[in-house]
Amino acid sequence: MSEILKIDTGANLLEEVIKPLPIYDDNLPLLKEVMPEYTGEIPSFELMQLIKRLKMTRKTYNGIGLSANQCGIKFRCFIIGHNDWDIVCINPKVIATSAEIKLDNEGCLSYPGLYVRITRPTWVDVEYTNEMGKIVSTRLDGLTARCYLHELDHMNGIKFIEHVGPLALKIAKEKQAKRIKKHLRQRKK
Repeated sequence: MSEILKIDTGANLLEEVIKPLPIYDDNLPLLKEVMPEYTGEIPSFELMQLIKRLKMTRKTYNGIGLSANQCGIKFRCFIIGHNDWDIVCINPKVIATSAEIKLDNEGCLSYPGLYVRITRPTWVDVEYTNEMGKIVSTRLDGLTARCYLHELDHMNGIKFIEHVGPLALKIAKEKQAKRIKKHLRQRKK
């Protein structure tokens, strides 16, 4: 995590350099790995800098969730949020899920413009450690529950496209290609 800091030796000051992290695509090996439990100190200066960058990256790319491994960082942590609020989930777990399920579209910052319909529980009881080191147990529902489960899949090396069959994925990728072409045409105008 040392690339987060820049030292100004002339003034003998430590200066923060906060910038968005790169988002990696499907080819990043970390997206296929189970992230190990984080056992380091919480909070710590480096951890807080990483979390700031994850939050900034989620907002920069207009996502509602972002896992550290999507940014090439081997760390069992993700952020879910919207606009000016974020939930930081370190070592996230699911305790219970609803029997009721819902089919809905999901996308992923690592797969721009790709949306697939996935069945997920309508609520989940979860446990995670927040950025201050407090263990949080709560119930999430609706879109927040769906996002939590999507990001937890990233922590477990599961890609969201693995939840659909080959035909559904093929159709979704064709629609993705059309969206990208349309977007590129609009950018040229």
